[in-house]
Amino acid sequence: MTAASDLAGLHILITRPSAQALPWAKKLIHLGAKTSCQAMLEICALTDVALQQAVKTKVMGLDNYSKIIFVSQNAVNNGLTEIDSYWPQLPSHIGFFAIGSSTAQLLADKLDHFGAGVNYPKHAMNSEALLALECLKGVAEEKILIVRGCGGRTHLGHTLEARGALIDYCEVYERKVPVTIDTEVLAHFKKTDLIPVISVHSGETLHNLCQLMQTLRTGATLDWMQQTALLLPGLRVAEIAKNLAFKQIIVAENATHEGMIEALYDWRR
Repeated sequence: MTAASDLAGLHILITRPSAQALPWAKKLIHLGAKTSCQAMLEICALTDVALQQAVKTKVMGLDNYSKIIFVSQNAVNNGLTEIDSYWPQLPSHIGFFAIGSSTAQLLADKLDHFGAGVNYPKHAMNSEALLALECLKGVAEEKILIVRGCGGRTHLGHTLEARGALIDYCEVYERKVPVTIDTEVLAHFKKTDLIPVISVHSGETLHNLCQLMQTLRTGATLDWMQQTALLLPGLRVAEIAKNLAFKQIIVAENATHEGMIEALYDWRR
């Protein structure tokens, strides 16, 4: 097989938020797959005035922190927009951290004009890998800011608190169940004459998928989807899928394009 046909014969339903769906779809199409996109998670700007003020307060006090951790690309995009509004030059003592190479690269690009470096785990893209970095082990009495969506990644903060760190959260976006769903996309996906695969990048997205399939009359029922191959970014989400009665589970090492595609290759072999 040539590079342009490695995934030929697959029809992949992409459930990522729209901003992340397009580059993922382009990658899959380049490798020969057919794709359909229906977001099962929406990334929304903060609308609550109290939440907006909380972000402003944290950002204006940025120099109080020794380390800042960004948990996702959405955290980088939304967080750096706020930081740029108040800090034409960053405090030099702050260490910047990211979960995963994609988030780290985006953060590095946005910090480039500040001349700041980014720390991240090279071998994996999860909280556990980040917490294994030597520079995050001896953090007693350090003030650390975690930039995330509302209510995200509690394990990271709890572990750092157990190590003696003083943790604050800067919650710069909200994650919501989509208000509208294109039922024609889902009905078309069910009728595909190719091998169907559902691509899911988080446990929250998977829960939303199940919730929506129970309420929508699309022809692509929850029972049918539970029999369809499900591409997931790691063992934690795979465990959620098993508990939700999905039968065909493809587990990638991480949520990078390369990791997810390699898992598809292995599954096809």
